[in-house]
Amino acid sequence: MAEDKLNIKVVTPTRKIYEAEGVSVIGTSVEGQFELLPNHDPWMIALGMGELKISGAGDEKTMFFANGGFCQIDDNNVVILAEVCERCDEIDVERAEEAKHRAEERLAKGNSDETIDLLRAEASLKRALFRLDIADTLK
Repeated sequence: MAEDKLNIKVVTPTRKIYEAEGVSVIGTSVEGQFELLPNHDPWMIALGMGELKISGAGDEKTMFFANGGFCQIDDNNVVILAEVCERCDEIDVERAEEAKHRAEERLAKGNSDETIDLLRAEASLKRALFRLDIADTLK
């Protein structure tokens, strides 16, 4: 592998989503955004919820929704072990819209209905909004 390239793998507990050479990885950690470039020092970070963007050879860019897991780089090898990860073209927009509406309804009822877990509803809304935003970039 060339010194100016990264060998990038993205895997979840159920499947390998992506494997290719690239020139950069931009993602969301629990502390904020990060970018990995060739010859980065060895490093490991916990992933947060948000966009994961991989720039490949040429002008190719691949985007994902990722939530949780870890990212590690060592000797130009990047391994992303994500709890949840979907390519932007695989996001089910209808399902995300339904999840958004359910979460909004739960949050609206939350103060009057103590059986509703507000933190869970907020997290669900956040996931749905990220998915919709990332899927919208395809348009």
